[in-house]
Amino acid sequence: MLLYLVSLSQPVYSEGKRLPGWWSAVGPGGEEMAGGHSNNGMAHGIAGPLSVLSLAARHGVLVPGQHEAIEVFARWLDRYGGHYWTTRAHLDAAEPPEPGPARPSWCYGRPGIARAQQLAALALGDRARRQTAEDTVVRTLTEPAHLARITDATLCHGWAGLVTLARAVAADSPAPERFAPLINDLQQRLATDLDQLSKPGFMEGRSGAQLALDGTNATNWTSVLLIT
Repeated sequence: MLLYLVSLSQPVYSEGKRLPGWWSAVGPGGEEMAGGHSNNGMAHGIAGPLSVLSLAARHGVLVPGQHEAIEVFARWLDRYGGHYWTTRAHLDAAEPPEPGPARPSWCYGRPGIARAQQLAALALGDRARRQTAEDTVVRTLTEPAHLARITDATLCHGWAGLVTLARAVAADSPAPERFAPLINDLQQRLATDLDQLSKPGFMEGRSGAQLALDGTNATNWTSVLLIT
């Protein structure tokens, strides 16, 4: 599997245009999209493979080209990671359009991507990238315009995912104390909204949200989210 993920770092060509190796000819939901897209999210896009390769490297599990692939994916997200996905129009522009406020979730959005970037930095020994990733988490999760877009307590795109991410980022930071107020705030928001979840499931239901609220990880369940 790692070799396949590394292979995605090699470019492909379509109609004479150089595209990233993970480019999809269709849209995020399989719908027709002129020119296709690159998905950037943790759950649906290249941030997920970046996390997997980086976590494997931190545990000494390596295949040829792995570090180079981590750099390719991380540099892409440096440029385009402010958007849920990248279109041909983004590629053709001199600079990507400035992203507006967006839901800061695990599945899509800046916190999930920032965790992937932090993991990449740890795998590569890149202190500047780690600092940038951690600053992004703090800035995003203290910005009211972003937090106002969270509407539920779920792991996938709600408070449970954010508090789990924040704990993981803090655990790998040389300054974990800067995340403590942020984590406390997210826990309170999660506790307030937990009873409003109608589903019993893991990603979008009460079970996953309760795991996040409890804050324990004895079974390493957070690895399912590609963040540990």
